[in-house]
This record gives sequence, C-alpha cells and structure tokens, in this order.
Amino acid sequence: MAEKHVSGDRISAFLDDELDESRAMAVTRHLADCPTCLHELEALRRTRDALRRWGATPAPLVAVGQLERPGVVHQVSRGLRLASAGVAATMALFGLAYLVGEDTGEVVPPAELFLIDHLARTGDGPLPAPFGLDGS
Repeated sequence: MAEKHVSGDRISAFLDDELDESRAMAVTRHLADCPTCLHELEALRRTRDALRRWGATPAPLVAVGQLERPGVVHQVSRGLRLASAGVAATMALFGLAYLVGEDTGEVVPPAELFLIDHLARTGDGPLPAPFGLDGS
C-alpha cells in the first residue's frame, strides 16, 4: 500500500487525460498499490459519467438575453459608479465644511432666548430670571 496519496486534483487531471506522460505513469503506478486513491478515481469516473448522461441544461432566457447585450450591463455599472462618486464627493464636502466651520459656542434653547430678551426689555417677567442673570 502506498504511503502518500495522490491529490484529488491530480486524480481528476488523470481521469481527464490532462497529465503529461511521466506524471500519468506515476499516478498509474500509485493506483496499482493504493486502494484509497483507486476508489476516489472510480468515484470521480462515476460522477463524470452521470453528469454526461444527465446532459446539458439550457441557460435561462434572462441570462441569454443579458449575454447578447453586454453593453447594457456595462452602462448600469457605469451609472452606479458615477452615483457612488457623487455621494462620496458630497460626503467629503460636508466633512470639510464641518472641519472648517466655526464653533458657534453654547447652544441656547429658543425659549430661554425669549425669556432673556423679555427680561432685558421689561425688567420683569412671568418666570424667575434664568440662573446667572439675576446676579446669583
């Protein structure tokens, strides 16, 4: 019995007559001494023969139509690339504007702005003065 087995790819190439003469002879000698590899060769042969008996399956009509018009697929992918580039450029501009923009300081809610304005004009209001405006 052989110590090292032949790879499945090599057995498949042997079955399909894709090996040169010296490699094919080496596989033949190995198969004579290795029932495991011989069993794999027979399994591959049965699978190949079953697939040949099964016959070719026709391609779906949708796929055939796309193969006959390869330019259509190219135009769609080109449009998608352009749209992606536009989105990326827009995001880059927003990011740059964010980095360059000024910090406007503390955000004050509109209700508080109204109250401050009302207190400044009237000196009195329906609500107590906001924290910090009454001197405390």
